[in-house]
Amino acid sequence: MTASAESLADRLDWLFDVVVARDPETGTWRRYTDAEVQRVLPGPTTLERLRAGASPDPGQLAALAAFFEVDIAFFGDDPAVVDQIRDELLVSALRACGVLSYLICRMSVPIATQREQLRHALSRERAAMRAPETWHDDQRVEEPGHDSGTTGMTATPMSMAQLHTLCRNLVEDLGLNAPFGPHELCERLAAHRGRRIKVRATDLGATSGVGHLAPTRDMDRIFVEKNSPAPQQTLVIFHEVMHIVRDHLQIGDTFSCGVGSAEDLVTSAYGDWREWEAEVGARELARLAQERPRPNRLPPAAGSAEQSIAAAFGFTHGR
Repeated sequence: MTASAESLADRLDWLFDVVVARDPETGTWRRYTDAEVQRVLPGPTTLERLRAGASPDPGQLAALAAFFEVDIAFFGDDPAVVDQIRDELLVSALRACGVLSYLICRMSVPIATQREQLRHALSRERAAMRAPETWHDDQRVEEPGHDSGTTGMTATPMSMAQLHTLCRNLVEDLGLNAPFGPHELCERLAAHRGRRIKVRATDLGATSGVGHLAPTRDMDRIFVEKNSPAPQQTLVIFHEVMHIVRDHLQIGDTFSCGVGSAEDLVTSAYGDWREWEAEVGARELARLAQERPRPNRLPPAAGSAEQSIAAAFGFTHGR
């Protein structure tokens, strides 16, 4: 089993970035040092030479695989096997951070780009959180419920009409009046469910149309691209809210990436029906958020008749 000099150096760099040590006293993570890895290799400069492009021998590859606790096939020539091991390592590392699931949504993203986004997400999680003391192989054991209180979790896809009704009922149940924003919706939904929702604008690699949803044991976290326009961020947040409301993370693989490759939602061109549901719901929520209130549902306007007329045209609203 061999690996080219270039690919071995790249894979070692990747392992140093993803497979890290945990400080038992502080609960924080740190990268392994070259000196620590060098101890399992013969000679004083073997690691340095391998990272500089020297050809390895099987014994050196076996020692590296044992140190990083990775299948030696990671250093092999089968790209599919290497990628599978990468995915398994990323999932394991994110779970060690307390992340129950991780969805990359809304736009067709190449698999290689998804892995890079997950790697950056892993760095962000490690920087922001302490690791839990223990973790169970069966993630369902301690996984929190995601019931929104407005609809039960089901594996049966909804129709577009059903999703539109669900969104309108959600807005009414939460007592929202248009115009409302995504952060207000998240605040009220969190209070309704008794589970926090945290929205954060961050660097997602300039992928402005993509949203990330990362639930942990005590909250659901939504990440949006910080440099994307406000309307784009709004749609992304509503999309992730629909995943939460519909309990999509309780169905199927918990570390899956949604792919939506077409704009025509009617044709269900999305590779995952959960992504289709989330996008249909997001667009309906965006519409409802700006819907002009009906005059017969407006609260009595305090003050002049002019204020009442303005309210009828949607310029003011009651809370």
